[in-house]
Amino acid sequence: QWPIQLTAFLFGMSVLGAQIPLSTFARTDPDVVGYGLGADAAFVSTLVGVYVVFLAIGAFTLPLTARLLGPRGALVASSLLVALGYGLFLPFHDSTTQTLTNMAIAGLGSGALVAALPAAAAAAAPPDRTGFATGMTNATKTVGGAIASSVFAIALASTGSLEGPAEGAAPLSGYLTVWAVCSVAAVVAAVCLLLAPKVTDDVTPEVARPETLGA
Repeated sequence: QWPIQLTAFLFGMSVLGAQIPLSTFARTDPDVVGYGLGADAAFVSTLVGVYVVFLAIGAFTLPLTARLLGPRGALVASSLLVALGYGLFLPFHDSTTQTLTNMAIAGLGSGALVAALPAAAAAAAPPDRTGFATGMTNATKTVGGAIASSVFAIALASTGSLEGPAEGAAPLSGYLTVWAVCSVAAVVAAVCLLLAPKVTDDVTPEVARPETLGA
């Protein structure tokens, strides 16, 4: 279980911890502090909506991805998409198009992980512990998000505040730290998934196979 649960913890850092920093970055006025999108509340809602739409697409297309890459390959690829999406923020964060593209990529990977991690945990657990294993993915994801939120708040408030584009706004280096942590965490999650027990499509109990019944 540990590779899957550790992946859930690392995934929670981005899916639960990075959304508020993204919103404050989008609201920051570049004419005042030199970075940000200067967006209003309506655009922030659009940004979140794009992320949610691509998260849903990633979840709905997971069966196809798993068929093409295998269950383990689909999980690894999803983690790498999350890493790519947040990693692209480091050089590309100056325009609306760049931000939407980055969030779409991260959303695809995040949606697949949201859908797949509980199933992967159940597949790797004993038959009488599947409920506990799937519940643990949500618990560890929440803990990861809580820790990341605290770390990100410290990074953004180290020389400023979280209030937005006013004087004393959070430094750009704080946002770069947030995106770098999310990207690195997703890469580590992909490595952890490579160590996870192999999930196969054949889950037929041994006693139900024809050869065990004397056929």
